[in-house]
Amino acid sequence: MASGGGGYGGGAVSVGRLGALLAGLVLAVVTQWPVWAAAPALALVNGVGTVAFVVTGALLAEHRGQRANGRLLALTGVAWSGVWLDAWQSPLLSVVALVCPALYVTAGATVLLRYPAARLPGAAQRAFVVTLFVWLQAVFVGSALTGGVEALGALGGRPWRPAPVLGPESAAVLATVDRVGAVLLGTAFVVLLARKVRRARGLDRGELVPVVVGAVAAGVALGSFRIGRALAGSEESVTALRLVHAVALLAIPLAFAAAALRRRLERGAVADVVVGLSGVAPLDQVRERLRRALRDPGLEVLYWVPDERAWVGTDGRPADEPPGGDGRLVVPVTAGDGDRLALVLADPSLRRHGRLVEAAVSAAGLALENARLQAGIRAQLEQVRASRARIVEAGLAERRRLERDLHDGAQQRLLALTIQLGAVRTAVADEATKELVDAARADLRCAVEELRDLARGLHPPLLGQAGLGPALESVAERLPLPVRLDVPDRRWSVAAETAAYFLVCEALTNAAKHAGATSARVLVDEAGGRLRVEVADDGVGGADPAGGSGLTGLVDRIGAVGGALRISSPPGAGTRITAEIPCG
Repeated sequence: MASGGGGYGGGAVSVGRLGALLAGLVLAVVTQWPVWAAAPALALVNGVGTVAFVVTGALLAEHRGQRANGRLLALTGVAWSGVWLDAWQSPLLSVVALVCPALYVTAGATVLLRYPAARLPGAAQRAFVVTLFVWLQAVFVGSALTGGVEALGALGGRPWRPAPVLGPESAAVLATVDRVGAVLLGTAFVVLLARKVRRARGLDRGELVPVVVGAVAAGVALGSFRIGRALAGSEESVTALRLVHAVALLAIPLAFAAAALRRRLERGAVADVVVGLSGVAPLDQVRERLRRALRDPGLEVLYWVPDERAWVGTDGRPADEPPGGDGRLVVPVTAGDGDRLALVLADPSLRRHGRLVEAAVSAAGLALENARLQAGIRAQLEQVRASRARIVEAGLAERRRLERDLHDGAQQRLLALTIQLGAVRTAVADEATKELVDAARADLRCAVEELRDLARGLHPPLLGQAGLGPALESVAERLPLPVRLDVPDRRWSVAAETAAYFLVCEALTNAAKHAGATSARVLVDEAGGRLRVEVADDGVGGADPAGGSGLTGLVDRIGAVGGALRISSPPGAGTRITAEIPCG
């Protein structure tokens, strides 16, 4: 797994930071030397800002995946210091200073729009950056070539400018273009930044908070400076505006420093959260702790079960090993013996936080090993549940087959035999023989009725044809006690209806034969994807599910379809049986 928080070795880091600090100090002194005489406070703040940008950029570049952003941040500081080369009143340096404002604004905006990613996320951001640089550069070059443009706040004399190419009448047009462009581009920047924050997830969103605050502060300062400069009437007021602007720009390097600090604090928070896992933490708790630690609500954990040679999820169900091409971060975890232990599937944005992910997974190592054992047990239980479900389904299919065989085979033959006996009775004249035939026909009719009852007990045709309600009505009509039915007129899955039907039949039969009940009530409803069945009677109560009665079979039957059964039967207060059956 790639580490997102890595840096150079200790010696290289120290030399790099020292070099960045010295470079920033030299740059600050060179560019601010002529400013010091006219505005020492401004020169000091400008110098501090230059050093802050350069050093913070160097520190940011040490993190893997942030090298380009770090260099751009340092370039922002270099370009910011270059703005003040005008104070040297040198033609060459003034030309350089003419390019630096567009450069430092564009470089800073680019870093703010793409951090913590290594590149701009889309075509809209790239188009904005290009437009921003072209517009700013055009405005500054146009100002330098236009006569009649005030140069307030020159700090010790008018800076060098080439001979005007455009007349004074162009100054008003240029000012209008400047203001309109500033409003449009400022609005576009806010929209792009807000969209970026809205799309950020997890740890990235936490790191973006201080950066966005810094961007807002710098943007407000830049806009206020441009508006104030257009309204200012003296060099002193423009110098004051420049000082406020320079102070506000410090918010950007401070924001990136705060983001780096937050990243370090997140590592400690990860350890605190994950170490809280006990060695016997449940599977769901292991996953939830990792989700909280890494700020990823969609994080999943797959466990390798050696006995099954397969991956299983937290629910114990088999899962395919992710191919790695779906964009998700796949973090393999190995056990102490080097064997496969688990796979952590996380949001792709966590690729930039490799060390943090490694710290979280390492801290949860023992809990993951114990969770793997639980996952294996869950997988076995899931197989048992699936096996029971298959057995139940096979039993239902066999019942339906037997019912069809009895109806279409033995029952039809007995009915045919009854008709033949009727023909025999008509053909014989002996009264004694007719009586024997009549007795045989009566026995055959009883046999047919018993066969029909047996077929209905195996699988009632009415249940499959009309549903649970009509099937239970047919059962209630044949019982010797009144039964009040409250069953919705709708259909559910075959397994749910069959389990509910036989539950009600068994419960009502027990109420009529063994409980001495005088009435019973059946209630069926659905809630949360589960069929709720309740059968209550006013019998003697005292039923014991563990006593080997038919209630034990009910518990097994409902459990086999993934349901749950509760029995309340206090002596003398009747029996209430409640079942919840999955009906999806």
